[in-house]
Amino acid sequence: MILKRIIVSNWRSLLDEVEVGPFSEGLNVIHAPNGTGKSSLFEAMRRGLFDAHHVSGGEIAAVQPWGRDLTPSVAIEFIEGDATWRVEKAFLSGKSAKLLRLEGGTFKPVADGRNADERIREILSAEAPGRGLSKQEHWGLAQILWAPQGELHLDKISGNAAERLKGALGIQMSGESGGQIEDRIEEKYLQFFTKKGSFKGGKNAAPLVLFQERETELAQQLTTIREKHLAFEQAGHDVEDARQRRFQARREADALRDTVTKTRANAEAYAKLKSEQSNKRDAEALAKEKYDGLNSRQQKIGQTREQIATLSKTAEEQVSQLTGLQKEEQQAKDALATQRTAQENARAKRSQLSERQKTIDSARDYLKQRESLEALGKRLGQVEELTQKKTKASQSLEGILAPSTKAIRDLRKWIGQRDQATIALKASQIHLTITPEKDIVVKSATGSGDSKVEAGKTFELSGDDWVDVSVTDFGSIRASGPKGNADGHRTELDEAKQKIENLTQPYGTDDPEKLQELRNQADKLEQDVQTLEERIEDILSGDALDVLKQNQAELQARTAETEKQFDGWSEQPPSLSALQSQFETLSKGIEDAIAAAEDAYEKAQAGHTAADKAVSEAQADLKVVQGQLETAQRQLTELSSDNLSDEERTKAISEALMSWQAAKVTAEKAEEALKQFPDDPSKELDKLEKQLTALEDTESKARDEEKTSEGQLQSLAAEGTYSKLVAAEEELAAVKTEIEQESIRMDAIQLLHDTVSNCKSRMVASVSAPVARSASRMLSRIVGPRLGQLQLTGDFVPDAVSPEIATDPVALHNLSGGEQEQLYLVARLALADVLAKEQRQLVVLDDVLNATDAGRLARLLTLMEEVSDRLQIIILTCHPERYRALEEAKFFELK
Repeated sequence: MILKRIIVSNWRSLLDEVEVGPFSEGLNVIHAPNGTGKSSLFEAMRRGLFDAHHVSGGEIAAVQPWGRDLTPSVAIEFIEGDATWRVEKAFLSGKSAKLLRLEGGTFKPVADGRNADERIREILSAEAPGRGLSKQEHWGLAQILWAPQGELHLDKISGNAAERLKGALGIQMSGESGGQIEDRIEEKYLQFFTKKGSFKGGKNAAPLVLFQERETELAQQLTTIREKHLAFEQAGHDVEDARQRRFQARREADALRDTVTKTRANAEAYAKLKSEQSNKRDAEALAKEKYDGLNSRQQKIGQTREQIATLSKTAEEQVSQLTGLQKEEQQAKDALATQRTAQENARAKRSQLSERQKTIDSARDYLKQRESLEALGKRLGQVEELTQKKTKASQSLEGILAPSTKAIRDLRKWIGQRDQATIALKASQIHLTITPEKDIVVKSATGSGDSKVEAGKTFELSGDDWVDVSVTDFGSIRASGPKGNADGHRTELDEAKQKIENLTQPYGTDDPEKLQELRNQADKLEQDVQTLEERIEDILSGDALDVLKQNQAELQARTAETEKQFDGWSEQPPSLSALQSQFETLSKGIEDAIAAAEDAYEKAQAGHTAADKAVSEAQADLKVVQGQLETAQRQLTELSSDNLSDEERTKAISEALMSWQAAKVTAEKAEEALKQFPDDPSKELDKLEKQLTALEDTESKARDEEKTSEGQLQSLAAEGTYSKLVAAEEELAAVKTEIEQESIRMDAIQLLHDTVSNCKSRMVASVSAPVARSASRMLSRIVGPRLGQLQLTGDFVPDAVSPEIATDPVALHNLSGGEQEQLYLVARLALADVLAKEQRQLVVLDDVLNATDAGRLARLLTLMEEVSDRLQIIILTCHPERYRALEEAKFFELK
């Protein structure tokens, strides 16, 4: 499968429609900060391809954006086989599914709904989950090729993915033999070994186990004795080592003390010269400071005198200018007062407009009141008319006595039961029918009396079990028949009749059709009443009828009051347009006059403001100059406070310059004397003294260690470790001989069992070995040879590594976090490379390699570039800078 593009909307944090693509068939990097939708994008692609559109439950509901009732949707375009497909799915309230294929440059529909879900799974060799959302084991090859965030590890490969891998490797596995020989070997093997391959222990333990336990016990004792013997030998070495370290430290300390004495003398001489040089430089600095101060004061005095002359001249010119500006300002002030009076007179005429406006407002309110009064009268008239109709319909409804629909339904039910009981009763009775040719008298044995039957007439008698009659001039007749539950049917018939009578007693008829007609009439009247009530409510629109009538009375009173105030409005309503036109004409004339007066006032005000501003500015400028003049005079006074003449200051400056030069020469001589020392000897002295102290400490520690080791040596020598060591080795050799003899018998059994097991193991290993070798080579390129070979189970799942320095395989949980993620990634790439032999495959990695350092990451990127010739790789990350080295990669920023 090759991914072309993906479009997602309303999916978790992806609220607006987000489209990413078209993707490169090689390397692709999708990047964005945390929480902006990278993993949501990958989740939407998985759900769109592997989940049914109608799936429900809390997990799929969680993809809906928080606080919004929106339909999550996704569209995916991809290539599988020789066709380009497009999947469009929506979940939850707007659920739908559609599968399209690219035909003639456009996508044409292939399947929709549940059929689309099934076709997509067929195309991708995926499996449908039993219920709920799909999991990795349902994804087909994607469970190997796609790694969601935090799920880079590979625990198992389910479904047909393992078979696809075996098919790609061209290997088939045979089944178990299950022969009799294997069963007998297994039976014999289990007498001495457990299912897991270890020797049996406990009560039924093999003899070899007992010998091995004794061997272990002796080996532990031997180890303890050897450790003590080694400790004895080591104590002798420790004594000699400590003695030599002590002698060496003393020799080095003696040699270093002479060097320390010489360096200390140099340091003292250097410090003395350094002090003299600092004092000379301080004297030079004081002399220079005195010269600079005298010279600067003389220059400032000259500058201040020139500034005072300039400022005095400027102040005289500004006083003259200010007098003229003050006269102009007074003239502008008088003109402004004149224009202000004219403006106030023009504005006073606006009072005429206020009265006209009140009349217009009254006219507008009056017309609205009349309009409202007319509309309200119409509403009240309609309500009155509908209320009369409703009253009439209600009275008609009260005059109809009709049963309820339920009562009619019950009546029909009991009539049906009555008829069924009647038929059943007749069916269970004996019926005798007599049609005489001449008049006869019939006597019933039931005691019902004599019955005269005329010739040609029919006479019928019925009985439950038999009928017995006596006919005059003929004899007796008895008819009997089958037994039946006539009493029960008669009870049912009586009950039905009673129910019918109770239901129909108020209405004078038991005909359900007539009763239904009465019910229909009552229903129609009820509907009419309800319709009229609804129309009344619509007209009232929530207003109370009493309130509407009160409003009508208030409007009538207000219109009457207005008509009293304005004569003629009751016969001829006012014209708003005419009143407004008159108002606008008067208003324009008044406003034009006001505008002209305001223009003249504003012009006069601008003239006055300009003149006033000019006066203020001139006063401010004069004040500034006067302030600067005062400051300059004060500064000159301060500078001349030494009471020296200019000639005396010049002489003092010359003397200060000569003193400075003399101090400078003296300081340079002191620095020249200091140059005989290339560096400060005190620094070297400090280091030498620390070295001497360290050597003395070393000598003291070596002396203490020598004494301690001598004490340990004496203690161990008293235990006699050598003789104990010889005795333990002899006993252990005897036990090993017993173990060797017993092992011959056990090995024969285990050899047969292991031969069968190894044959099976080789069959499994032959399947996973090519992938394991490929993954091991990749892993070695990333982390080096330290981890050795990667071991895979028969189902291609990473199981362990086999470092050269380890005798047994090492479980993956013993590796560091970074090595685990690197191992699982190369395992997935190796499996993907095998699958890519059939066709190019898509690998998706969501935020992986977070625990990988920069060096290994660079090697992994190189590996990705190599396999991208056969694989399409999409990486989702919040650190795009880590993948910028992928020169051929196409980057997509998720905004």
